Amino acid sequence: MSTILECIRTVGRGERGRKPLTFEQAYRVMDEYLDGKCDDDQMAMLLMLIRVQNETQQEIAGFVKAFQSRVPNLGADIDWPCYAGKRTSAGQPWHLLSAKLLAGAGYKVLLHGYHDRPAGRLHAEDYLAALGIPLAESPQQAQELLQQFGIAYLPLKHFAPQAEVMIGWKNRYGLRTPINTVVRALNPGGAAVGLRGSFHPGFQQLHAEVESEIGLSSHAVVSFKGQSGESEYNPKVSQTVWISTQQGVESHYWTERMLTDIPMPKECLFNTDTNELNMMANTVVSTMAAVLFAQLNDYEQGFEKAYQLWSEYCR
Repeated sequence: MSTILECIRTVGRGERGRKPLTFEQAYRVMDEYLDGKCDDDQMAMLLMLIRVQNETQQEIAGFVKAFQSRVPNLGADIDWPCYAGKRTSAGQPWHLLSAKLLAGAGYKVLLHGYHDRPAGRLHAEDYLAALGIPLAESPQQAQELLQQFGIAYLPLKHFAPQAEVMIGWKNRYGLRTPINTVVRALNPGGAAVGLRGSFHPGFQQLHAEVESEIGLSSHAVVSFKGQSGESEYNPKVSQTVWISTQQGVESHYWTERMLTDIPMPKECLFNTDTNELNMMANTVVSTMAAVLFAQLNDYEQGFEKAYQLWSEYCR
């Protein structure tokens, strides 16, 4: 029996007989799919059966590992996935300014994402020019841009085109698949620090556990409920934040942190409405603080440094 049929049978049996894939099964079936050894309809069926049962950390980690053997390592410091986009009611992609300020502070920041135009959300790609963030047309160009500017945005189609095809299955079959979770963890920059924003309950812990399952050394990822599911921290909510490091997975509870007395920039690159400027400023600082927490493993230190970078930007 082929690997894909074995995996479909494993997850698709009746309620008593079905079980999730192991890490090894997930890796093998995705590796074979990426080599063209099974077709799109078979893989789509498998992924949707997995999604109905809720994907496990072993399944996602196996899929990610198969992709990572084919994606580049571009020498970034910070891995910043941008796949969800933001609802217009949640404001513009202010997290891009967080990324730009961290790049200005000496970090090499690689943003990567997918522009889901039918979703009607505000995506990072729409704001790159306004923020002065260069768009890479290939992994090689992304590497050059990181060296030159410290920041770049690399579309998914340029480093994992098969993953973009799989994301598009939502419009064909009417259901999201676990690939939306997988792409956030691909880390094409080979960064030591990453962040994962997600929307649905439970996925914050799952993203951290996936990183632990993959077992990369010297890699720290902070995972939280992001604005509209994007990699942008919402300062108006209290929530449990998860972090995966070499020591394992930990959870931390962060309370709401909205500063009323916070500096404002002389000019807002997003042309944000006046009544949303405070939210924008707090979002930029809180998102930087989350990233720096993953690096420093100390939230107060991270927040203090983030606030300092914001204050210097506003002068």
